[in-house]
Amino acid sequence: MFIIDMRSRVPIYEQIKNQAMELILLGALRPDDQLPSIRELARELQLNVNTVKKAYEDLEADGVIRSIVGRGSFVAQDALGGAGLKKRASEGLRTALHSARASGLARHEAEDILAAIYENRQKGDEQA
Repeated sequence: MFIIDMRSRVPIYEQIKNQAMELILLGALRPDDQLPSIRELARELQLNVNTVKKAYEDLEADGVIRSIVGRGSFVAQDALGGAGLKKRASEGLRTALHSARASGLARHEAEDILAAIYENRQKGDEQA
């Protein structure tokens, strides 16, 4: 279910979070679906338990998953509409736009790139 790239500059816990979000967006994980336990996923990916725990804690803080003591972690009912998730996305976009502006990218160029990204996402969804 999860594939980790040890050579990536993206921290491992972020890779887990990003892949979980992608699985939810694609519908492979639906509300109330159970995720692998932290220990099970750590063992499967040959990672430290704390790395997987960090990813799950961040996903829970964003309202993407909910954890029930003794039962496990489950996809939240409003996994894609949580306020924490939108805030994090907004912060990421803000950081990327500051970087783009500092690199000399004009506003209309950034808008064109953003529109192309959304259009490609829609095309990918239509083909699925």
